[in-house]
Amino acid sequence: MIIDDYIKEVTKGMGPDQQKEVSEELKTHILDSADAIALEKNVEVNEEIIAQAISLMGTPEKLAKMYPKLDHAWKLDEIVESDMCAKCGTCAVICPNNILSFDGKPELTEECLRNGHGMCFEVCPRVSSGKYQIKIREKFTEEMYYGRGSSSGQDGGAVTTFLKHLLENDKIDGAIVVGDEYWKPVSLIVQNAEDLLKTSKSKYTISTLEALKTAGDMGLERVAIVALPCQINGLRKLQYFPYLAKHEEELGRTGKPVKLPKIEYLIGLFCTEKFDYGNMKQILEDNQIKMEDVEKFNVKKGKLRVQVDGEEKKIDLDKIELCAGCKMCRDFDAEMADVSIGSVGSPVGYSTIIIRTPKGQEIKEALELEEGVKPEEIERLRQFKLKRFQKELQRRKEDEEFISFYWASDYAGVASRADGTYFIRIRAKPAGWYEAQEIKEILNVAEEFGARIKMTNRGAYELHDITGFDVEEVVTRLNTLGLVTGSEGPLVRATLACPGKENCGSGLIDTTAICKTIEERFMEKPTPYKFKIAVSGCPNKCMRPQIHDAGIAGIKYPQTNEDECNGCGRCSEVCKVEAINIRGETSYTNYDICVGCGKCMTACPHNARETKEEGFMLYIGGKAGRELVQGFSTKVETVDEVTDYIDSVLKVYNKYADKPQRERLASTIKRIGQTKFINEVKEGL
Repeated sequence: MIIDDYIKEVTKGMGPDQQKEVSEELKTHILDSADAIALEKNVEVNEEIIAQAISLMGTPEKLAKMYPKLDHAWKLDEIVESDMCAKCGTCAVICPNNILSFDGKPELTEECLRNGHGMCFEVCPRVSSGKYQIKIREKFTEEMYYGRGSSSGQDGGAVTTFLKHLLENDKIDGAIVVGDEYWKPVSLIVQNAEDLLKTSKSKYTISTLEALKTAGDMGLERVAIVALPCQINGLRKLQYFPYLAKHEEELGRTGKPVKLPKIEYLIGLFCTEKFDYGNMKQILEDNQIKMEDVEKFNVKKGKLRVQVDGEEKKIDLDKIELCAGCKMCRDFDAEMADVSIGSVGSPVGYSTIIIRTPKGQEIKEALELEEGVKPEEIERLRQFKLKRFQKELQRRKEDEEFISFYWASDYAGVASRADGTYFIRIRAKPAGWYEAQEIKEILNVAEEFGARIKMTNRGAYELHDITGFDVEEVVTRLNTLGLVTGSEGPLVRATLACPGKENCGSGLIDTTAICKTIEERFMEKPTPYKFKIAVSGCPNKCMRPQIHDAGIAGIKYPQTNEDECNGCGRCSEVCKVEAINIRGETSYTNYDICVGCGKCMTACPHNARETKEEGFMLYIGGKAGRELVQGFSTKVETVDEVTDYIDSVLKVYNKYADKPQRERLASTIKRIGQTKFINEVKEGL
């Protein structure tokens, strides 16, 4: 038993293959040494002799250094080794093969069949934030209050009280929180209100999320998680993984993804930085403070405030080793959380509560909240982190160090190019009309930042070859000029339209006005996959509305005023589909052939062709690309009916699409059946 415990300590950071090899080697060596000691003493090998043999080998930590860990190719190596890593631990949590360890930083412990080209890379908040796509789905807002809970805890116990409320009201099966062993953060699962009190301290050193995986193994289905900003970002990416990665969860060697509970609530903590635990412990010892004697930590005005025996001692933060990845962090108040909690901006003994989502609103049921938070104090620390980030970014740029530009995905319409630069798409103006000044502004920005300009087939401008250093400034500049970036990703794309009746002789409808109405209602609305809308001014369908997710074509069907018609035949001559016959002194329309283009009414020299029916032909569920699908059609009379119909389509699509970023509307309709889909859409009108 003593041998097994010793070997376990030596090999705990190794992968399974290396563990097996080293364990066999060590066991043989220890037993050979014990035999030699027993022979010399002329006794039998026993526990005491084995312990003596082990003692001659040194401490497990010392011996482990003699066995360097095997290097394995991993796509995240560049993030980790360049100190871009936030050390949030999300990658280790979602590995379906359990081959990622986290001991201060993530590390691949054995060969990955994908070399890390999987979920670990895709959920990493330092690869990309995914912030824009996530925020439009969560409909983020920002409300600030302060309050204190009924439970004891850091700064009024607001976190503890909210978690207690969620547990007692059966909103969650458990909470993932950070406990501690002498202030060393340990990931814990709490399933009852009493145990919450044992975790209600603030920790400022690197922690993990390993309890989330344990909760899944335990069979918990719904959890709340209390975490730092970087962890919140990783967990949000995990929640919206299919929308960001464009595929389903990675399967492990068992053929199954990692089993995790549903994350119901994300509770973020204010954070300026986190520290290395070993270094922090040493600094405390240098100040004659034992870690186990600490009652409370707090960070304020550049000082680590340590409470021991009711007395507060202050230590300069710059003396404590900062997690290198924190220098590249831009988030102070966990802006991706449902609700963020911290002490900044509130009276002493109270917590500041920042509510951002409907889930976060539920904290009002647990705490009495008051207005009066000082937002300038929160903004001051936001700016502190941003300035530190900008300083580190400039240093890395000058030293030519690796930078991932993860924050580029904070913004709409930004995507990476194959050469490592970015393009920024400006959402097309309604019907593709631009003022001359707007074109000049686009040209000016392109010239200033050395960009090439591409015109898309939906009438949008794209600026290409933008460096990661310039993305944020370019987007901000364009938005300031009234040029909205966007129309990229799983959302309602810019509406495509022909010139319409105001500009084309064949046009029957004002396409620009319709586009404006559609844009006002659906612009950047999140969808399971890209959702494209096209408007054609007449049945010529120049914009191919029938092969769009939603397409509109203007229609106008004729009828003959027999009192005015003399059978001259002019209407028949201009009819492109030969739907008009002249019999005697009257023209007759074959409505089985007529497409409703209205040309005969315009051409009639006697005004004998009048409007029988007009409005729109609406097409739903078309698509182009690898597969060509023509959407089903229905007639509607008004623009309001058009937008209501599209709105209902989107709701049914969101309800049934089970493969985000992989299943277009046409595929969803095909899978559940057109009749069922249409009936549900009509029920929703």
